[in-house]
Amino acid sequence: MHEQSVVIYNQGRKIFGNFYLPYEGAPCVVMSHGFESSKDGNKWPVLSAQLYDAGFASLRFSYSGCGEGAEKSEGEFEDTTLTGRISDCRAVIDFLHQTRLGMIGSSFGGMVVLAARDDRIKAMVTLATPSSFPSPSQEELRQIRDKGYFELESGRRLRIGFYDDLCQYNICEEVEKIHCPLFIIHGNLDEVVPVEHACKLYSHANESKRIEVIEGANHALDNPGNLERVISLSIEWFKTYL
Repeated sequence: MHEQSVVIYNQGRKIFGNFYLPYEGAPCVVMSHGFESSKDGNKWPVLSAQLYDAGFASLRFSYSGCGEGAEKSEGEFEDTTLTGRISDCRAVIDFLHQTRLGMIGSSFGGMVVLAARDDRIKAMVTLATPSSFPSPSQEELRQIRDKGYFELESGRRLRIGFYDDLCQYNICEEVEKIHCPLFIIHGNLDEVVPVEHACKLYSHANESKRIEVIEGANHALDNPGNLERVISLSIEWFKTYL
């Protein structure tokens, strides 16, 4: 499988990615990773390989401030906002110049795909994606404003601007404006984003749409059998609509 390392520039920052092209003119799938993940998260290299075997080009990339070592995309994780990730996402689409383009996003990365609402995307898949992001209480917000940041369980920090930015978006309203085929996949044992979020997204989606709840699957969808199911379903969706 031929892999090409690519550098995409957005707002003066380098975004690192890996591009796979089985043949010239192949339809391409862009991968949008989750909140604290990167292009090298467990599912993305596996998905890239299987898409390649199915005749699809793909691009997996790390959002600004995400990734490890020499291929960490420039920027600071603590500056993450939904608007910033949408900007990165659109820069990646600009880079590709593809006419048959699909996107698959996981968790917060799914929110990015939905909120970006780019007409160049001809088919979408979301995995374990929230219909809304949990907001801090007023007391928590006051403490965050006092400190200037919010600390995640991982120890990473987010600036208060993350929540201020989120207030600009209503993901369900964004979904109502999407007119390309949308496939919503979720695990019934998702402990981070309950499956009700998937049902809510589906209720707001236009045709063509599909929802699949994977029995026994958690938020990461990382059980090998579940991941294979997710990949198989996603590839069939892209085969149908790209």
